[in-house]
Amino acid sequence: MNKSTGFRVVCIAVFLALTFTGAVSAQSDSKAGEPVGEKFLADGITAFTNSDFDSAMAAFRKVLLEDGKTNSRAEGAAYFWLAKSAMAIGRLGEAERNLEYYLRTFPDHEYSVEARYQRGRVLYLQEDYEAAIEVFAEFVQNHGGSPFVANATYWSAESMFQLGRLQEAKQMFEIVLRDHPTSFRVEAARYRITLIDLNTREQELLELLKWSHQEYLLAQDEFDRRERVYQEAIASYQHRLLSAAGEDFREEIVQLTSQVHTLQELLRNRETQIDRLEEQLTSLRNSLDSFDNPGSPRGGTR
Repeated sequence: MNKSTGFRVVCIAVFLALTFTGAVSAQSDSKAGEPVGEKFLADGITAFTNSDFDSAMAAFRKVLLEDGKTNSRAEGAAYFWLAKSAMAIGRLGEAERNLEYYLRTFPDHEYSVEARYQRGRVLYLQEDYEAAIEVFAEFVQNHGGSPFVANATYWSAESMFQLGRLQEAKQMFEIVLRDHPTSFRVEAARYRITLIDLNTREQELLELLKWSHQEYLLAQDEFDRRERVYQEAIASYQHRLLSAAGEDFREEIVQLTSQVHTLQELLRNRETQIDRLEEQLTSLRNSLDSFDNPGSPRGGTR
């Protein structure tokens, strides 16, 4: 063998060794034949589970670099998990874009049902409550057997609550209690129902207090008017009594005295009525205070 032939043999041997080493390394990295993208996906999900969202997003982006433009299972999952990771750290615009792309490109992917639910959650977090209600309603209608139905119903109710549509919200919270008694949203739904009931009671008390106060003012005005009339009449009668003399006025004195007593009795009755109205007004104010100050001895739990 001459030197030229020997050199070629050595080069071929080195090339084969490098090829074999690269193959072994790739096989080791991909866990006995598993695609590299799948490994990065598993690493990302593990990081997400441990709340290490930055590392999770870095791993999911590596999946896209490995499997990009192949529409592989790993690529679709990477977009879904990127959206959830972005939601977890408050990057809602990024989460929304990834969810929209995922659902448009991978409509039948394994996470597509949850992704439709998560669209509603993103809208809720963005405080677009009307749109969130529509998305959750569509989700419940189209995916009635999904484990996310209870959550979708709860967040739809929360959206209504935030919009001030309290009675509609109460009905939705009651659906959570009735149809999903094992959901971890049950206690939160029960708490919201209590708040709505307290709010309704408070509004009723305010209306009653307003009405009672108006009635009290009207009664007070009427009492003051009549009291002035009675006082003027009494003064007039008393003046006539002082001016009367002799037997000719005896009968009139008796009549006037009787009328004075009658007017004085009417005044006492009016004063009793005013006292009663003031007691009712005080009682209503105390009832309202008990709802505004739940820590007081009269208050309840808000």
